[in-house]
Amino acid sequence: MSEFFNDIWRSLNAPQKYLSSKYFYDEAGDAIFKEIMECPEYYLTNCELEIFAEQQDGLTQKILAQLSQFDVAELGAGDCTKSIYLLQALLQQKVDFTYYPIDFSGNIISLLDQRLPAQLPGLKLRGLNGDYFDMLGKLKALSTCSKVVLFLGSNIGNIPLANTVDFLKKLRSFLSPGDLVLIGFDLVKDPAVIIAAYNDKGGITKRFNLNLLQRINNTFNANFDLSQFDHKPYTMSSQANVKASWKAG
Repeated sequence: MSEFFNDIWRSLNAPQKYLSSKYFYDEAGDAIFKEIMECPEYYLTNCELEIFAEQQDGLTQKILAQLSQFDVAELGAGDCTKSIYLLQALLQQKVDFTYYPIDFSGNIISLLDQRLPAQLPGLKLRGLNGDYFDMLGKLKALSTCSKVVLFLGSNIGNIPLANTVDFLKKLRSFLSPGDLVLIGFDLVKDPAVIIAAYNDKGGITKRFNLNLLQRINNTFNANFDLSQFDHKPYTMSSQANVKASWKAG
């Protein structure tokens, strides 16, 4: 709770106000994001689903060509919609591994603990609820096995461009020689396609973003008037990296 409060206080008192994307994901935010993934404009989920559904054997062989024993850790696991294909392929190959989903949402970790063992019989799973790097540090203490780290969904796009290199360097510091990382990157495309994905006609992404203000209201008895805020996605660069902003009405 204190970390949440301190982060919110610091970010809203910065010269250019911001809110960390990791706080989007409370129970309500998790449910709304699932709606986003299913809306027609949000192409990213379907693209990655196609890759994992059609290339799961190839991905598995790439991993097994370099590692025989390892753990799989997924940063921002969500509901495991995409990575479940890879986990299934590894189980079919009789690979002995443990899956460590890492997510800032305790609700998500609880759901995965309940659902995945039934969906993937034989899967060894230990969910880690918290900040990516805190949990990678915990994982390093829990297991000496090599690691295959998944960072999917173009989540790296949530990191400010100026901080991306620092993020990757810090990620590297938690890895050992021979460990593997699989990262999802969006491709350069017409900015209008990306804007539509983050500004869907149904207003789902708007609800998702404004839910963070509601979460702050609920948690700290704050008084943000959501009717005075709007959702304004815009392109950040020639590569059409999209962020969302709030603008008081």
